[in-house]
Amino acid sequence: MKIIDIKSALIGYNLTLRVVTDKGVDGYAQVEENRSFLNLKPVVEFYKNMLIGCDPTDVESCMRRIRRVGAFKPWGKVVSTIEMALWDIAGKEAGVPVYKLLGGKVRDKVRVYCSMYATDKLPYPKAATPEERAENILALNEMAGFTIVKSPVAFHNMDFARQADELGFAYDSYLPDPPARHMDNANGSMLTEKGLNYLINYVATIKERVGDKVGIAFDCGPGLYPNDAYKFAKAVEPYNVMWLEDLITGDYTPYNMAKSYRDITIHTTTNIHTGEQIYLRQNYKELIETEAVNVVGPDPADVGGIAELKWIAEYANLHGIHMAPHGIFDGVFGMAALMQVTATMPNNFIAFEFPEAHPAWWYDIVDGIPNDYFKDGHVKVWDKPGIGVEFIIPKAEKYLLPEDKDFFL
Repeated sequence: MKIIDIKSALIGYNLTLRVVTDKGVDGYAQVEENRSFLNLKPVVEFYKNMLIGCDPTDVESCMRRIRRVGAFKPWGKVVSTIEMALWDIAGKEAGVPVYKLLGGKVRDKVRVYCSMYATDKLPYPKAATPEERAENILALNEMAGFTIVKSPVAFHNMDFARQADELGFAYDSYLPDPPARHMDNANGSMLTEKGLNYLINYVATIKERVGDKVGIAFDCGPGLYPNDAYKFAKAVEPYNVMWLEDLITGDYTPYNMAKSYRDITIHTTTNIHTGEQIYLRQNYKELIETEAVNVVGPDPADVGGIAELKWIAEYANLHGIHMAPHGIFDGVFGMAALMQVTATMPNNFIAFEFPEAHPAWWYDIVDGIPNDYFKDGHVKVWDKPGIGVEFIIPKAEKYLLPEDKDFFL
C-alpha cells in the first residue's frame, strides 16, 4: 500500500485531511480549531510531498519523515493530524480499532470532562458571574452526567481580562481589540490585591454552590506571574479543585517555564496542570522529570499525534504525574481518536476534554459512532476498524466549499 495523495477541505470550522492510498483505504482526521489560523492548506502540501509513495501502515516510518520538520502550531497541528489519519488507515487495513495497535484497551469506557463554554443549552449561556457558572456546572451534571467540568478564570476568562484595567485587577494588563489571547504571556501583569481576592472569591463561590457533586477544574490563563499564581493556588487549597490549568504559560505559548511551575507545585497541595500547546515528547522532559506539575494535558492535535500522547502518558505515570488530555475542539474525528488512545492509557489517566461537534450537523454526515456512545460523563469505547468514524459521502459533499469539491474524488 502506498500514499498517493493528501487532500484537505474546510468542513464546518475544521480543516479536514484525507490521506489517500492506492488500495482505496483512506484515513481521515481533523486539524484542531482551524478558525484561529490562516489557511493551512499550503502546510498540508509541504508535508504531502514528503509522504507520497510511503506505506501509511508504517506509521512511525512516515512520522520520522515529517516529525523533525514540525514545530509549534500551526506546523505541529498538521503533523499531528496526518499522524492520526495514518493510524486510521493502519487500523482499517488490519481490520481492528486503533486501540488494538496502541497496546490494547484497559478500560471499556473513558471518562471525559466538559469545558465551560457558552451554549444555549445551559441556564446561563453567557455566564458572567460565579453564581451563574455554578448553575451551569450543576446543569451539565444533570443534563449530560459530566463528573468533571472545567471553568475559565483569571485571564482565560475574557470578562476578567476586559475588566482588569477598568476595575483595577492588575497593574498593567493589555487586551487588544478585538479581544484575543494570542499574545506574549497573554494579557497579565502583577495582580492587585483586589484582583487576587476576586479570583479567590470566584473559586470559593463556585465550589460552595456545587460542593462535591462535580469535580471542578479551572483554566487560568496564561497570564499570571509566578508569585501571583502561587498565592492563588495556596489560597484555594481548602476547596480541593481538580486542578489549576495554565497559570503562567498555556494557550499560544511556545515554551513552558517548567522551573516556575515547579516552584509553585512543590509549595501547594492544589493540583497544577499545563501542557496543551507543547509539541513532541522531548519538550515534556523537563516538566515530567522535575515533577514540575501534577497533571499534564497534551493535545493530540498539537503534540504530534496519538502515539506521542500515549508515550507521554506512560512517561508521566513513571513519575507519579496524572494525565488529562486537551480536547480537539469541534471534531468528531478528534473525539474518536482521543477515545482510542485514552482507552489504552495507564491509571494516571483522569479524563479527556470532550470535543462536541460544531456545527451539530457533523453528526449527520458521519457513520460509525454508536447512538449511546456518551453516557454519565463517559465515552463508550467502540470497536469499528481504524479511528472508528467514516464519512457518509453523499451527505458530507453538501458542506464542501466550491474549491474543495474534489475532496472525496
